[in-house]
Amino acid sequence: MKKSLVLTLLLSLAAATALLAFNKGGRTSFQFAKIGVGARQAGMGEACIAVVRDVNAVYWNPANIGGLKSGEAAFSYARWFADLNYLSAAAGWRWNRVGIFALSFAGLDYQDLEEALVTSPTGAADTRTGSTFTGGDLQFGLTFAREFTDKLTIGLSAKYFREELFTYGAGLLAFDVGTYYQTGFKGFRIAMSAQNFSTGSVSWLGKDKSDRIEGYEMPLIYRIGTAFDLVSGDNGFINLGPAHYLQLSLDAINTNDYGERYHLGGEYWYNHLFAFRCGYRFNYEEGNLGLGVGLRQQISGMNLQLDYAFVNYQYLDSPHRFSLLISF
Repeated sequence: MKKSLVLTLLLSLAAATALLAFNKGGRTSFQFAKIGVGARQAGMGEACIAVVRDVNAVYWNPANIGGLKSGEAAFSYARWFADLNYLSAAAGWRWNRVGIFALSFAGLDYQDLEEALVTSPTGAADTRTGSTFTGGDLQFGLTFAREFTDKLTIGLSAKYFREELFTYGAGLLAFDVGTYYQTGFKGFRIAMSAQNFSTGSVSWLGKDKSDRIEGYEMPLIYRIGTAFDLVSGDNGFINLGPAHYLQLSLDAINTNDYGERYHLGGEYWYNHLFAFRCGYRFNYEEGNLGLGVGLRQQISGMNLQLDYAFVNYQYLDSPHRFSLLISF
């Protein structure tokens, strides 16, 4: 069982890599779908698909909501580049003998943008008209996961994307699939996800006026990752007592609009109350280093977790991310 599953995962990854070997930069739409959701994930350099098993997993690997014990709700906020606001919210619950369900939302608000013409009718260098317009991106999702054994979980997501700018707009339906496998040895986990299989492509100016007859596809994202417990009180390589826990993770990513990328990250918890995270993203021009902290607290019978992450950008504004996770 274990050998056949690992072989299947490796063959699937090889097939995905072969299919996406051709780099199609600039040929995909809905770029906001590639923004990583969650301060915990960002602080680990987004090396998270075999690590994070809370409700925020709907944005990374639908199988990982199998980690929900009862009900959870999560909220995230990031002040993105150019004063854009990125918000997300998700809620999930476990239905005994059926599976785990989750609803999710994510949105990028462009706020007010100044209208400008290509050339000014008066010949002036400033082509702004004095008017403003706006736009934004939206994502709604429904996720289901089921534990087929005590080690294997498979999940599926259906998502609707909508993007609007000025008087133009487009929408697409897309699907995700993911797996999570717990080996039972030193906390080793293996996970895979394939995101944004869409029902078609979008043409912003209409079929008769589009600059691309075939339209713009969704950004397909293939991920495979592994994680293990380096320091743990029960099953890690190093035992420093129950107060110390350190896990390391590595993800490999392939998309249809860029080459291969790799994410490496770690997360340390002290006494299950305070966390420090660090991660690095390879083959990115910006946003390589991520740092984060987390705090857990129980209030009125609910478990609260507050996370913060900082991702360093050299030429763009470095975004600050905040997340709140509520377990009840």
